[in-house]
Amino acid sequence: MSSIAYAADEKMLEYHRLCGTQNINFWRLSSHEGFKDFHPGDLLFFYAHGLRGRKKGLVGYAHYEHTHTMSLKQMWDRYGTSNGYDTMDQMKEAIEKASRNHQVPAKMNCLYLTNVIFFRTPVYPKDAGLSINEKLESYTYIDQDDPYMSVRILKMAERNGIDIWQESQTEERSQDIFRRDAIRLQLGNFCQEAGSRGFSENERRRAEKLVRDKLNEPGWNSIPLCKTECYCLKHDTMTIGLPFVYQARNRQQRLLELLGRITWYQLRMHKEKVRVEHLDFCILQEEEDEEVKKLLKALEENERL
Repeated sequence: MSSIAYAADEKMLEYHRLCGTQNINFWRLSSHEGFKDFHPGDLLFFYAHGLRGRKKGLVGYAHYEHTHTMSLKQMWDRYGTSNGYDTMDQMKEAIEKASRNHQVPAKMNCLYLTNVIFFRTPVYPKDAGLSINEKLESYTYIDQDDPYMSVRILKMAERNGIDIWQESQTEERSQDIFRRDAIRLQLGNFCQEAGSRGFSENERRRAEKLVRDKLNEPGWNSIPLCKTECYCLKHDTMTIGLPFVYQARNRQQRLLELLGRITWYQLRMHKEKVRVEHLDFCILQEEEDEEVKKLLKALEENERL
């Protein structure tokens, strides 16, 4: 899991902001992907000058969905104004201006981004403890040295909220928007820090199926880069879904691993002060297991003491 800061065209961003665009095609001059560690759901922060700002900062972000390579005409035919311009000629002019040889490449790398958010005021990298070259021409990873940098940036942005114009067009509170994304990033970090569950290939496939089935239920979401765990966030209650699969010979070992996983999440949620009032666990099983049910109930009662 990773987040990047990308040097973006201010005019294009302003167009999306004023139009209230939620999903955008973010073009790059290169035809090569170039990202070694960037996955669906990761965040791309826009690095640019803010409104009336002299310094560059992080002015918003979006969720990365997928990458494809297209020509200028293909980009316009498929996405139109979601490219950030009223006409293809305006887009062509912007690409020529950004290109070193002032020509439009035959093919360009396109990032499809969803759930675009603009900050009311920029978050300056230095204030977050992040070093970004003011003359950055492309992109830089921001979580390499500190896996919680993205969370810190979101918390800083939350203090001032989302862009006033954007806020007037959404029913969701800005605090909820930032909180939701911060929690998702934190869960992804917790899962990676804990490591794999030790499943055999057969157990892993069964665990992934239980999670996929759960994700079909309303409100359930995947944890970044974790196919064997999921979560549901409703108001101030977080429920983490953990599959319990085993073979006859290792049932006790898998049970201990499950209890260890529950304890790990409890400890990390507490230490990182994840903003939920109630933490619950849903054990995903192929068949209901009374012992697991009793253990989970005992843990819940102990948590309330």
